[in-house]
Amino acid sequence: MPEIHPTAIVDPSAQLEPSVVVGPYCIVGPEVTVGAGTRLIAHVHLQGPLTLGKDNTLYPYAVLGGPAQDLKVDPDEPGAGLVVGDGNFFREGATINRATLEAPTRLGSHNYFMANTHAGHDCQVGHHCILANGAVLGGHVTLGDRVILGGNAGIAQFTRVGRLTMIAGAEGVTLDVPPFCMVHHTRQVSALNLVGLRRAGYRDHIANLRSAFDLLYREGHTTPNAAQMILDQFDDDPICREFGQFVADAERGVTQYGQYK
Repeated sequence: MPEIHPTAIVDPSAQLEPSVVVGPYCIVGPEVTVGAGTRLIAHVHLQGPLTLGKDNTLYPYAVLGGPAQDLKVDPDEPGAGLVVGDGNFFREGATINRATLEAPTRLGSHNYFMANTHAGHDCQVGHHCILANGAVLGGHVTLGDRVILGGNAGIAQFTRVGRLTMIAGAEGVTLDVPPFCMVHHTRQVSALNLVGLRRAGYRDHIANLRSAFDLLYREGHTTPNAAQMILDQFDDDPICREFGQFVADAERGVTQYGQYK
């Protein structure tokens, strides 16, 4: 049987694996499924429809599955809900909103949401992402795998951030950020994320990525032409192809270049 503190409130319809721990003053609502080994430390609020995988850890005042912060949405309409993978950490005050569309808001596995972070409705977050304290995602944001957001960074609604991208603290973006890049200035890509690339085992691709980065940001080509040139010139490099295809698919445009000072 799950370990449920006497002060916790758990809806009878909630499905909790036997190894789940529900701490003091937690609230687990209807249509909530919680996987094995997940711990709700205290004062956690889960609202369905919500599927929470195994081995997640939720700290006090984390709220998962709350309604969209959107005046056009009926907060009592459950919608498609929220689906969360395994091994995630949600620190104090983290909030993840459920979907407004037919597909759920979705978080992958092994992500770390630090204190007071937020993912809005209909977000799609990959695996191994880190959101430092106060970082926020607007509605419909997509984060690739291994994205790092510094403290109080902000991603505007509908923006895509490619994998292995790093965005500095207190910075914000409103257009798509290609994979493997770094943002040091508001709305400006400054460089490749070389440290992240090396740690991920992509050292052998860095030379080609530098050339692809130059084609996009430093040689004066239009974005569509630069994307096609990257795809043509680096067809045999899967990392460069990913970079070029991301740019080609950026319907809202990509974040512009700004030299880091």
